[in-house]
Amino acid sequence: MKKPLLPFLLTLGLICSSANLFSQRFLSEVFSSVSVTPNIVFGENIQFLTGVADTIDLKADVYQPVGDTMTARPTVIVIHTGSFLPIFYNGQATGIKSDSAVTELCRQFARRGYTAIAMDYRLGWNPQAIGPAGQDIRTGTLLQSVYRAMQDVKACVRYFRNDASGSNTYGIDESRFILTGVGSGGYVAMAYVCLNNPAQIELPKFLAATTNSNYGFTAGLTYINQSIWGDFDGYGGAPGYNLATNTPGVANDVAFVINMGGALGDSSWLQAGPNVPFVAFHVVNDPFAPYKDGSVIVPTTGDFVVDVSGSWRVIRIADSLQNNIAFQNNTWTDPYTVRANQVNDGFDGLFPFELPDPPGPATGQAGPWEWYDSTTVYQTCMFGLGFTQGKTDTIWYSSLATNPDMSRSKAIAYIDTIMGYANPRIVAALNLSTGINNLSSIKSSLSIFPNPASGFINIDASSTNAPVRYISLYDITGRLVSKVATLEDQKIKLDVQSLQSGSYLIKIGFDAGEVTEKISIRN
Repeated sequence: MKKPLLPFLLTLGLICSSANLFSQRFLSEVFSSVSVTPNIVFGENIQFLTGVADTIDLKADVYQPVGDTMTARPTVIVIHTGSFLPIFYNGQATGIKSDSAVTELCRQFARRGYTAIAMDYRLGWNPQAIGPAGQDIRTGTLLQSVYRAMQDVKACVRYFRNDASGSNTYGIDESRFILTGVGSGGYVAMAYVCLNNPAQIELPKFLAATTNSNYGFTAGLTYINQSIWGDFDGYGGAPGYNLATNTPGVANDVAFVINMGGALGDSSWLQAGPNVPFVAFHVVNDPFAPYKDGSVIVPTTGDFVVDVSGSWRVIRIADSLQNNIAFQNNTWTDPYTVRANQVNDGFDGLFPFELPDPPGPATGQAGPWEWYDSTTVYQTCMFGLGFTQGKTDTIWYSSLATNPDMSRSKAIAYIDTIMGYANPRIVAALNLSTGINNLSSIKSSLSIFPNPASGFINIDASSTNAPVRYISLYDITGRLVSKVATLEDQKIKLDVQSLQSGSYLIKIGFDAGEVTEKISIRN
């Protein structure tokens, strides 16, 4: 499991200040390369975006660590943002499974040893129903859109779980699926694990005030009529409204949820019982999804849609129900936990981001983990979609309004923080082995000689009962000078005759992780 030498470490002495240098699977990046299998069709269903009830394919991209020997990996499904409308038509520069934040999340998860999946889902609601007269349409169609997206995510879980129980094409552990919802995808991820009783969608705020056959509303009944739209798992429903053929009969339970800036339809959806652990990341002044409790509004008109509960409320209740008992009341002192605990009111699993209101009309910031470039936005909108420059300007500046200092480096810094906080909690909740205990045993039994070496370095792992998968040698500047890959031997003789005398790092990869040692060469 190869991990590149960290470029910001200045000297070999700093790197070797600890006697044991291990990369821990799931906690740190133990793979350097990721393979991507794009556009796997995991299902099909009926879309309502265009006004014509067409059947569309549902697709996913799968990210896997290159060179991994683990055949059953915990699997993270990332659900993109986009306000349940197509990218750019939603007035934003995000909203597809190849969003920069989504692909970065998937690559980082894969480099840590997970399988990661970026999926698409059906879109469509009517935010253009204006004023009090449009209230029913706005609220009802948005709730229906979240519901359909939830059904699509369940279809995705079933498809890949079914594959894992057979050929296991993608190296998936069928018992350990993790949902990560970004922005509006967070609404879907949390609804996924909380909605299981029809009474939950029959609360007064989810009942139609009018009858509207165009949208499937009946006055006094829930907007989400399961006889029309199907049940929570996507089964049943009326012909022309739902297809119940997406890998039926396979379980679709998941083991963990990460929410990045989404909210829950109602706090009462969280119930006592064997519920799924949550962690949540949320900008406190997010104008699109409340941090505590508040209203969803249409940004362009200010019209009310529905009241929801944000990450603070969700994690507070989840902790009180002991959903997060696997990592609650920990004594961790890592910088991510320390920072979160300074601002999360004592609710473990919650990481608030405190950001100032931006300049201009926006009343808060959102999605600091997102980034996009103007060239792509303008070329796609103006030359691909035929938008005017004025309309494209509006999309670009609207995206910047709540993320004013948007950049790749900023976004990755936030994603690094999300990884640093979420992954130890995933490991604890799912009881994952990071390989550190096995590595300790391997290191104590491993022989690297002679040291200093002249001409050749001998690596003897015969006492470890662990085959060597690769060997990498780095000079003091962090430059890779020698690499031997795809090994399964336990005794290796590494030729270093061509190298200059000096200090080097040798990194030896095993299935359990990586051992790093300092070695001197005198040629």
